[in-house]
Amino acid sequence: MKGLIGKKIGMTQVFNDEGNLVPVTVIDVSTCQVVGKRTPEKDSYSAVTLGFGEIREKILNKCERGFFKKNNVPFRRHVKEFRVTVEESSSFNVGDAVKADLFSKGQLVDVTGVTKGRGFSGVMRRWSFKGSQTKTHGTHEYQRHPGAIGQRKTPGRTYPNKKMPGHYGVDQVTTQNLTVIEVDTEKGLVLVKGAVPGHNNGIVFLRPSIKVAMREQHKAAKRA
Repeated sequence: MKGLIGKKIGMTQVFNDEGNLVPVTVIDVSTCQVVGKRTPEKDSYSAVTLGFGEIREKILNKCERGFFKKNNVPFRRHVKEFRVTVEESSSFNVGDAVKADLFSKGQLVDVTGVTKGRGFSGVMRRWSFKGSQTKTHGTHEYQRHPGAIGQRKTPGRTYPNKKMPGHYGVDQVTTQNLTVIEVDTEKGLVLVKGAVPGHNNGIVFLRPSIKVAMREQHKAAKRA
C-alpha cells in the first residue's frame, strides 16, 4: 500500500477537460523522501519509511538524530511507514525523492488527516440533532437541548456512548475515494476533488483507494 505524506495548502477551483468547475484541495508533497526501509528478512514485513518537511537537528532527540544520520538522509519533521510489496520496495532506495507523479490524473485516493478542533460543542453541532420543536409558553430555552438521556428505575442509569455535548474535533478521519484532478510534478502538488480533513497547513496522508484495491482482488479471486 504505497502513499505520500503531504501538507494541505487550502482549497481552490479548476476547470476540468469538459469545462466544468471543480472544487479541489491543493496538497503539497514536494519534500517527500525515502528515509528508511523495512525488509522481511530483518523486520518480518516489507515497508517504506517516508519523511516530510524540514526540521533543525537540535529539535530532535538523540535516537531520532541517530536514525537519520545512520541512513545518511536529511532531517525530516514527519515520518511515516507505508506497507508495500517486496517487488515495490525494490524500486525505492534510501535517499530517493518521492514525487507527486506517484499518483495519476483520475486515480481514486484515500486521504487521512486530523479534523479541526471545535472545542466543547452542543448536540446540534456535534451530532446534528434537529433540536426541540416545542416553543410553547411552558418551555423556555430548550430548543437546542438533547432531551431525555436516562432511564427509569430500571436500569436507573444512562447507557454508555450516549450522544451528548462534549469535545468535538481533533479526530483522525479518512475520506475515501477522492478523485485526483491534477498532478503538478514540478511544484510537487496534488489536486484532489472535494474537501479533505484538517486545517490549512495540516499534515495529511495520501494512499490509493483501499476499496478499489479490494475490488480488484475480489475480481482476481473470482477469475481464479
